[in-house]
Amino acid sequence: MYAYVDETGNAGIFDSDQPVFITAALMTKINFDLLHARDIKTIASKIGEPELHANDLGPEKIERIAEDLLKLFKKCNARFFISRVEKKYLIVTKFVDTLFDPTENKAVPPHHYHSRWSRLLLTYHFAINLNEETANKFWLSLMEKKAARAQQMFLNTLLALEQDTLNMSNKGLKQLISCAIQWAKQNPDSISIYSTKSVKLGHWPNMVGFSNLLNGIEQRSKKWQRQVAEIVHDRQSQFARTLEEWHLIHKNFPNDIILSMGEERKLRCVEGSQFRISASADSAGIQAIDIVIWLYKRFFDGKPLDYHSAQLINYVIKNAYQSDFSFKNLEKALNGYFSTKKPPTAEELKRAQMFLDIENEYVQDRIGQTTI
Repeated sequence: MYAYVDETGNAGIFDSDQPVFITAALMTKINFDLLHARDIKTIASKIGEPELHANDLGPEKIERIAEDLLKLFKKCNARFFISRVEKKYLIVTKFVDTLFDPTENKAVPPHHYHSRWSRLLLTYHFAINLNEETANKFWLSLMEKKAARAQQMFLNTLLALEQDTLNMSNKGLKQLISCAIQWAKQNPDSISIYSTKSVKLGHWPNMVGFSNLLNGIEQRSKKWQRQVAEIVHDRQSQFARTLEEWHLIHKNFPNDIILSMGEERKLRCVEGSQFRISASADSAGIQAIDIVIWLYKRFFDGKPLDYHSAQLINYVIKNAYQSDFSFKNLEKALNGYFSTKKPPTAEELKRAQMFLDIENEYVQDRIGQTTI
């Protein structure tokens, strides 16, 4: 199978006009570029264009070609993957990863971070109580190019975070944050705030969306029982090398990873595939998915779509895997999880308290103090 990838929302992380980054893939069992380049050129010529670029076409011209694209997608049994990354939510998750990773912050009880649902609950409550200005300060420290300045900016962020938590009603969360902040302030060298340029790029929504996308392509590969032959990504200079590196890492990961709380995670995906950066002019698949992304964003933003455009995006959504990395989806996931949980029995509560006592003692030993 083959995948053709494009993205939108590349403006700055704080750009209020582009709060979401979207990356999407057109997936086919055949080489779309090879077999349908002439079809895409014919569709483009219908509206007097040499190729398809949604931002240049506008809604009227896209409506005129939407029916032809839909017929082409149906002809080749096209499937899709769409990943949304909410930029503000991304900043919060990076803040949680930096401050509450117990590998670096010895004042954090491991279950808060290494247990998936505990980590998501922590992220949810942390986000509710986090001032947006403090979050933005954290991101700037994460992106700082000089190590000493990055560390000082991060410490200044922690001072702002302390002020954010003063009136926090959740005493348990308040204590957890306070302990984490104190450890980080006393042991600033233990927190990995400064990183190389390539690692910095890995924090951006482009790379978070790309990881989600590779896993989505892997899902389709299993569904079709076909190996991924090639992934073709639209050319853009800033992330090109990092995209190539991440593709290589993902396809060569160890098969299964067991996390410290026993959670299993399969990280290897798109094994054996080739990755190619291409100009959209040279890829019919990239031009096709560019139209899809434009329509999807318009649909998601609640803007009107003409008849054939609506028919096209309806087909895409019905035949797409979707990943939504956002506050709304976090809340939805937590509500779903806790709605299925039964009240703990007395025995379960007893075992939980024993676990917390052991973990508390473990944390005290790590930080060398009697209370936390």
